[in-house]
Amino acid sequence: MIFAGWAMDSEPFAGLHRHGYDIMVVWDYRDFSLDWSCVAQYDEICVVAWSLGVYAAAAATAPIAARVSLRLAVNGTLSPIDSLKGIPPAVFHGTLDALDERNLTKFYRRVAGSREAYSRFAETLPNRAVDELKTELEEFLPRDFFAPELDARFDRAIISRDDAIFPAANQWRAWEGTPRVMIDGAHLPDFQAILDRFVLDKDLTESRFAAGAVTYEGNAAVQDGLVDRMRRIMERCSVPAHMCRRGSRTIEIGSGTGKLSRVLDGFAGRFGTLEMWDLASEAPFEGARRPFRKTDAELQLMRTPSASADFIASASTVQWFNSPSRFLAECSRVLMPGGLLLVGTYAAGNLAAVEAATGRGLPLLEPEEWAALTPESFECIESETYTVDMEFDSAAEVFRHLKATGVNSLGRSVGPAAMRHALASFHRDLDGKYRISYRPTLFLLRKK
Repeated sequence: MIFAGWAMDSEPFAGLHRHGYDIMVVWDYRDFSLDWSCVAQYDEICVVAWSLGVYAAAAATAPIAARVSLRLAVNGTLSPIDSLKGIPPAVFHGTLDALDERNLTKFYRRVAGSREAYSRFAETLPNRAVDELKTELEEFLPRDFFAPELDARFDRAIISRDDAIFPAANQWRAWEGTPRVMIDGAHLPDFQAILDRFVLDKDLTESRFAAGAVTYEGNAAVQDGLVDRMRRIMERCSVPAHMCRRGSRTIEIGSGTGKLSRVLDGFAGRFGTLEMWDLASEAPFEGARRPFRKTDAELQLMRTPSASADFIASASTVQWFNSPSRFLAECSRVLMPGGLLLVGTYAAGNLAAVEAATGRGLPLLEPEEWAALTPESFECIESETYTVDMEFDSAAEVFRHLKATGVNSLGRSVGPAAMRHALASFHRDLDGKYRISYRPTLFLLRKK
């Protein structure tokens, strides 16, 4: 769901696509209310809000909040008219007071940023009347009464360095505490690139891991090492005693081939229940107290009753979720007071050499960003981030390794030319070796 900027309609977004998703464009903010029956059939909604659409999305989406996972703020803030965190007031009022056809064209040129970009933008120029645009812009003026209540949760703020509408410095200040991504360009970004980078292709994830299930066990040394560290944390922090109590419920998110599942199975013992969820793999084992559910765990967690679990554990999975912040919030809701959350995932900089060669990678967080997103209802018991280096004799061996573990970075429908380019772009070290680095991060949280 794309919340467009002011003075827009659906035309500039008509060519966008993302596998597994329908795309809906929202515009015309003379009224922030919507008839949400149009999305009644969707289990998951991702919001990409641009410019003044950031404020509009925050004001409008409360009725569907339970189904919204990802929220991206693109070149906009929750303070639309603000000298430090939004559009400078003089610029905003100058635009409103002088608005006519000529100045609207000047505005569109500033949005595009360059003559070449405007030439492309002009091919899909919005068709809006100036009178309604004045009314629309007035809706963003500060109000003493009847101001909309805003949903301030956004997963990331994407900020264009040369934005001439919302100054980049103002956006950077406004989103302190939210993961921020600086990109090159003007106020009008490359929305297709944003969708490709930040809205995860879950069908592709499922197919890649299903295809790699047979070869995973012999090639996933890093992932196995992460599970071993998680096991040691659990033993050190007396988690087995927490799990094996009669009636205790553990949820494993992303059981995969069962490396962590087998550890949890031993800890849960005869009296604890271990419930395993996975998108791509089949059950590693099943039993009366070992149910398995093949499901999109990010969505399944949102459907799980509050205060219904004692322990949630996940290894090498949540980096494939659309919204880390929503994941943490849902875990807090689902856990009972005193419940534990153990996550092993990967931090920003993971497989950086592969991303440099392919131009593709997951939107990973720094450990500090994970900590900033953690709800106050949690206390951190332990956390750790480390690096694992691997070396190969050729670039082709690197990509064979990634394919064998299901971690294929080349995306959907990649042809031989793209593969040759990736192989040629992967830099060899001076000793002739090709190296990649994993950056696992893990943390144990307790709900207060």
